[in-house]
Amino acid sequence: MSLVNKDGKQNRLARLLRVEHLLCQNPQGISVTDIARLCQVSKRTAYRDLGDLETVLKVPLTTDKNLWKVMEGHFLPPIHFTLTEGLSVFLAIRLLYNYCNKYNPDIESTFTKLNSIMPVPFQRQISQTLDKMHDRITDEDNYQTMALLCRAWAEQRKVSIIYRALGKEDYSEREVSPYFIEPAAAGHSAYLIGRCSKSNEIRTFKLERIRSLKMLDKKYEIPAAFDIDKYHSPYWGILVDGEVKDIKLKFVPEVGRIMQETTFHPSQRSEILPDQSVLVRFCLADTPDFVSWVLSWGERVEVLAPEGLKKKVRETAQGMLDIYS
Repeated sequence: MSLVNKDGKQNRLARLLRVEHLLCQNPQGISVTDIARLCQVSKRTAYRDLGDLETVLKVPLTTDKNLWKVMEGHFLPPIHFTLTEGLSVFLAIRLLYNYCNKYNPDIESTFTKLNSIMPVPFQRQISQTLDKMHDRITDEDNYQTMALLCRAWAEQRKVSIIYRALGKEDYSEREVSPYFIEPAAAGHSAYLIGRCSKSNEIRTFKLERIRSLKMLDKKYEIPAAFDIDKYHSPYWGILVDGEVKDIKLKFVPEVGRIMQETTFHPSQRSEILPDQSVLVRFCLADTPDFVSWVLSWGERVEVLAPEGLKKKVRETAQGMLDIYS
């Protein structure tokens, strides 16, 4: 399995993940000689990899009697999976892999660790996924942002971010208390959800729009009443905006079957009409991402209510027609 791309970054990252895995498997410590032997590199390269592991992947290391090990508390304690639990983890990582189109060493590391415990048929599929990952672009800044956010969230420490909102030309600095990190398949990105000091309200920040991030010593508490699913329940996707409305859509029979098979939103209710078309009701805000979803069904759906959503779909459809006329 080749891990080398044009600039060699994947080869280096893969080797660092291998060293990290060896340290994780040897909590009592492992010598540089053994690391070099198991990774099939020179001792000089092994020393350099240990240094990079600390500076690049931020893994805190310590030495004792020439044995290298990870500082206690950095890794989560070991757990045991059943086969179906391991499959659930694999499918969850596959979803993460499919939504993220950039190379992420944490995703590779998770796949690598999972691969060491799964049966051979699963190992083949995991190895194929790992091979495909190596063709993706590395986004070091985004990876470091996610790593710092993860730590800040775990330690309940506020962060200072330099952020440029969508539609804005300039960046602004704001202090945020991280409440949640939410992946969104539609935007192929992850979003920070937390209380913003600038507005004193809960806001959503796309990670790619964060130019820089710094952890602060200021502590915070996530309110006991905060529930991410309740927070998002009136909305279609990551965008939280607008008034909740009763929405009625009529789908042609062939698409209506999909609506009955698939629950796209918790508020969804379906009803078969006499002509075998399907009436689908939602209770949510007609945000731009929901409008885009409605438009994706083309002529196979008709908006029955509300009038505001009808207008949005009609104007967008007319604009498309004007372009292609």
